[in-house]
Amino acid sequence: MQGTLDTFSVVEILQMLGKARRSGTLHIECPNRQIDVHFVAGRIAETRDSTRVFTDTVLGSQLLKRAMVNETQLSEALKIQERSPRPLGTLLVENGHLHERDLREVLSRQVANTLVAVKVETTGTFVFVADPAAKPVDFITIDTHAVLMDISSLGGDYCLAIEALGQANTVLVRNRDYESLPRHSMTMGRDELYVLSQVDDHRTVREITSTTSLEEITVVSILGMLAEAGVVLVKAEKQTRAEADGELKAHRDSVWAEVSSLLDGLAGEGTAETPDDGAPGDELDWSKLTPQ
Repeated sequence: MQGTLDTFSVVEILQMLGKARRSGTLHIECPNRQIDVHFVAGRIAETRDSTRVFTDTVLGSQLLKRAMVNETQLSEALKIQERSPRPLGTLLVENGHLHERDLREVLSRQVANTLVAVKVETTGTFVFVADPAAKPVDFITIDTHAVLMDISSLGGDYCLAIEALGQANTVLVRNRDYESLPRHSMTMGRDELYVLSQVDDHRTVREITSTTSLEEITVVSILGMLAEAGVVLVKAEKQTRAEADGELKAHRDSVWAEVSSLLDGLAGEGTAETPDDGAPGDELDWSKLTPQ
C-alpha cells in the first residue's frame, strides 16, 4: 500500500491498518521530515520521527512534565536502557516507576502529535511495508483507536487556536494586568513556558513560530491556549493581503472536517481500548492566513 497524503490522510491510513490488524512498517516522508510507524497486529509498537529531538517531544520529558516519574527514576531507566536496549517506557513500567495505563496515554498523545503535524503539512508520500511473519513483541504497544481519539483532540485544539489568534501577523503581548489574569490554575510545562518567553510585545505569531525549536502545530496550539486564558493578548495586526481572506477559513475547515469525520467514525466504534494482546516539519505559509 502506498500513495500521497493528499490522496489518503494519515487518519484514513491508521484506520485501515488498525481495523485490518496489519503488521509491518508505515513510512511517511514529508519535506524535511521522515516518520516510521511500526505496527504489530494493528497496534502501534514503535514510532520514529526524524524531528523528535526537541524538549517536550521526547518521552522522558513528557513523563517529567506530568510528574509521572522523577529525575532519579528516569536516570535509572536510561542506564538500564544503555546496557539492554528496550523502549524507555516499558523499562519504567517493569521497574514499578510508572503505571502501564499512564504510559499508554502519554505514548498515544506523543504519536498523535507527530501525526497531526503531518496532517498540517498536507504534502508527502507514504508506503506500508507488510511483515508477513510478525513476531510478538516484548514491550508495551498502543491501541490505534486511542491514537485516533488523540488526533481528533489535537486537531480540534489547533483549529480553535487559529480562531483565537486570528492570523499569522497578529502581534501578541503579555497580559500585565493582575486583575484580569486567569484565577484558575494552568498546567505550564517546559514547552508552554518556553513559548510564553518568546512573547515580547513585538513579535507576530509567525515570528514566534519561526524562532522556536518546536513544531509549528505545538506553538500555535500553545499560543491559542494562552490567548484564550488571557495570559497573552492580541495587540495589533500587521497588514496582510486582503485577497487571502478566505484561505485561513478554507484551511481551518479542511482540518476541522477531518476531525469531525473522525469523531463520527469513532463514535460508531465505541471508545474502549482493545485488550492488550502482548503484542519542524515544513511551516505553514503564514502569509496566507488572515482573519475571518
